[in-house]
Amino acid sequence: MYLANADWFELPRQGPFRTFRMFYTTGDGERVGAYIVLPQVANGQGILYLRGGTRSIGMVRPTRLLAFAQAGFFVMAPFYRGNLGGTGKEDFGHHDIEDACSAFDWLQQRVSHVHAFGFSRGGQMALLLAHHRPVARTVSWAGVTELKWTYEEQKTMQKMLRRYTGGTPDTVPDAYAVRSPLHVAPQGEVLLIHGAYDENVRLRHATAYAARHSEKTMLQTYAYAHQFPIHEKLRVTWNVLNWFETGIYNR
Repeated sequence: MYLANADWFELPRQGPFRTFRMFYTTGDGERVGAYIVLPQVANGQGILYLRGGTRSIGMVRPTRLLAFAQAGFFVMAPFYRGNLGGTGKEDFGHHDIEDACSAFDWLQQRVSHVHAFGFSRGGQMALLLAHHRPVARTVSWAGVTELKWTYEEQKTMQKMLRRYTGGTPDTVPDAYAVRSPLHVAPQGEVLLIHGAYDENVRLRHATAYAARHSEKTMLQTYAYAHQFPIHEKLRVTWNVLNWFETGIYNR
């Protein structure tokens, strides 16, 4: 499994943790890159970390994954198609949701439970994944749930979203709906983390999802914006990891 080759090679250690860069093949035939971080003392569970942003913006950093591995989780973090040597082109939650689904399938073969953790655009991907696959527990932190709201809220993203979808929410509503997890139910438990003063992804994304899927969703809001202060980010992350393992979120 860990032999160096074109699709799998070890990176310099991140502290005590073995870290790898690998490629996997998606169900629709794309070659997608990902980081793997192995825990020192495994708890038998895995975390699929779904990054925010697009292309080089918001790219996965191995150091972000260390807290997950330190807590005992086997960590996999896809780059999404078309990035860092991968084939195809990402399209913001339509065909590239297969990147998350195929990563889930790969990870599920190696651990007892797979959890998903997504931030911003990654929260959108995590919630869509939770509809398509039996994710044990899913965290969407500042996640997009209704893409047409993102189009309305973020003028600087409108050109990019038109390119990915083929138009505006008025001209191609189905292209926005299919990318919006608000409209599809999750299979497992969901925890939404959101800043009350988030201007990048407004709080309504979280409150609307929690209201529509209330039986399986817990919402935790904080008096911050899109990015939390580093000490709070670390504290909330540890609370999330505890929730993954125990089902208990200690605020």
